[in-house]
Amino acid sequence: MNSFQRVALLGVTALLATGCSHMGGSVRDTVASSSLAESFKDPKICAAAGALLAGGVGAVENREAAAIGAIAGGLLGWWACREQDSAAPDADGDGIPDKVDACPGTPGNTKVQDNGCPVDADSDMDGVPDSVDKCSATPKGAAVDATGCEPTTDTDGDGVTDAKDMCPNTVAGAAVMSNGCELDTDSDGVPDSRDRCAGTPAGVAVGPDGCAADSDGDGVSDLLDRCSGTPAGVDVDSSGCEISATGTGSGRATAATGAGAAGGLNAVPAESGKSIVLKGVTFQSGSARISRDSLPVLDDIAEQLKQSGATVEVSGHTDSTGSATVNRALSQRRAEVVMTYLASKGVAVESMTAKGYGPDAPVADNASASGRAKNRRVELKVLGRD
Repeated sequence: MNSFQRVALLGVTALLATGCSHMGGSVRDTVASSSLAESFKDPKICAAAGALLAGGVGAVENREAAAIGAIAGGLLGWWACREQDSAAPDADGDGIPDKVDACPGTPGNTKVQDNGCPVDADSDMDGVPDSVDKCSATPKGAAVDATGCEPTTDTDGDGVTDAKDMCPNTVAGAAVMSNGCELDTDSDGVPDSRDRCAGTPAGVAVGPDGCAADSDGDGVSDLLDRCSGTPAGVDVDSSGCEISATGTGSGRATAATGAGAAGGLNAVPAESGKSIVLKGVTFQSGSARISRDSLPVLDDIAEQLKQSGATVEVSGHTDSTGSATVNRALSQRRAEVVMTYLASKGVAVESMTAKGYGPDAPVADNASASGRAKNRRVELKVLGRD
């Protein structure tokens, strides 16, 4: 074999070996899981294929050419296969080349499918594999059970599942917010279920029962107290002012008190569901400061309530003049003032609630002055009896 023939044989051998390795790459990309593809990943298989192909070509000439072809083909096949294999990057090391990897970035040692994605993925990332996840679109961060769904257990029966319930021991029947905590409609810090004075105006300090507090501890609530800051231990009258040595206070009512003075003007209904207008109970214009002439009327009501044991709602009402929102707040304060006064006279606080309706429940036409006067009132409704 002359030099030209040897060069030609080596060229053919290189072409065959390179074609073998490229065939392996093509097969590997299209049938990544087949045994044929796995075979073409082994440089030894490529070397053997190159030796057989090139040696066969050389055998046409003579034995010497066959030997040269086999050696050269084997070496070139091994080299070409190694080069082809190293030329297919696999960034996440899952055994699937990046160019066919549908899930690049798969964590190390994760068993993957032919497309490079995990054998059992977790699409919503809730920790439950898709194969057993019955709620495959669970919101991110939500607590789930073994089926991948949010738990439906509601221990306190408030309609909010335990997984979302920020107040898991809510009192049965209490109205709650979306987080499972009780509503506090007037935002006074006392839940509605314990608030005896729902609708307390913003900024008014309240006690544990949700009603206006008694800052100076004189037994008269701040809403009714005309002399706030009375020194401790000082005797005060019903308006919270100090009683002088002569037996009168700066805010003391001058009219006689008691049932006799009221003259039977208001009789607490005996039947549940009935209500009366507290005639004679008036306030200073635009405020919740009760008039002195109203005190004898309320003293009489207090005596009746103590004797009857009735549970009542004290409701405040206004006419339609001005802002409805302002009027509702004013009527709430007036209802609370009346309730607080009755409590100061011995009526059990737990037997009363205060509610301001503003202009929403008129009893007369607001178009006339007389109608508006009738609508400005305080009512007492019997809810039940002991």
